[in-house]
Amino acid sequence: MKTRLDVLRQVHEEPPRSPTAGLASLSDLVSRASEAGLQVHTEVSGDLKGLPASVDLIAYRIVQEALTNVMRHAGPTTSSVHVTCNEQELTLRIDNDAGKAGREGSRGGIGLGQGILGMQERATTLGGVVEAGPRPNGGFQVFARLPLDGRPLTTPEDGE
Repeated sequence: MKTRLDVLRQVHEEPPRSPTAGLASLSDLVSRASEAGLQVHTEVSGDLKGLPASVDLIAYRIVQEALTNVMRHAGPTTSSVHVTCNEQELTLRIDNDAGKAGREGSRGGIGLGQGILGMQERATTLGGVVEAGPRPNGGFQVFARLPLDGRPLTTPEDGE
């Protein structure tokens, strides 16, 4: 249990003293990113009410980390956050168009450091996956799939 809690917390983050963040706070997160100079478009499909608390928190943290990385590595640019929920899973897609605006050494705007590793570790605790990398026409994308039932996700490569 301690390992799971450590994965859920940010580095050196204290235990929460107020209600845990979740996707219901997505507009607040986007507003803070906008105040920092990032233009963010959001799109939500499906019903986010009743998400398991662990999925809700991890999804929020993945979006938070992805937007933070855009601000750190790409500077002022445009990003989009797409959240889709169905009966089986929650998917997140965070894109930025920092192809020309990305800072040197950023690999297209998000960077390939501890933040992505943290997102992947968080998703893995739920049986989910996170893929991150440069987009073909510039910028960067983070794509996450989180199961709602706690069962690990399968992919076509798994042979199932």
